[in-house]
Amino acid sequence: ADRASLDCATMAATSMPMTGPVDQMRFGLQTPLAAHTKAPHPLQAALKKDEFSIKLDLVRRTYGSAAAMRLKSEKVAAEQIQRLPGLPSSFVALDTIMNEDNFISFEDTLGDPFEAPTEPNFKLHDVMEIKLGML
Repeated sequence: ADRASLDCATMAATSMPMTGPVDQMRFGLQTPLAAHTKAPHPLQAALKKDEFSIKLDLVRRTYGSAAAMRLKSEKVAAEQIQRLPGLPSSFVALDTIMNEDNFISFEDTLGDPFEAPTEPNFKLHDVMEIKLGML
């Protein structure tokens, strides 16, 4: 009896009917599933992370360890360069070192955070006064 009930439960679970399209008149417009997935594929993130280390290894083998150390120190310096506090930094020098300036992606054209219609919650002078210890 247990085997028959187990087979019926398995059959019921596998033979569930597919749901139809969403009734947009009742539930409103639904965004497609692709719009909900903003994170890149894990393999793409791993390849992106390893790309600079592969470039460093190639430079070290071709030009020597001094050139690789210089490239790595240039990357560290480019990561630290920012605009005044409160202003967004574009990190153009870092994009150039990482060789990301040769490709145009979706974020470069349509998802630019600098074009957002929001204004900052603080004033630049207030942030500088706090940073310099004047307040």
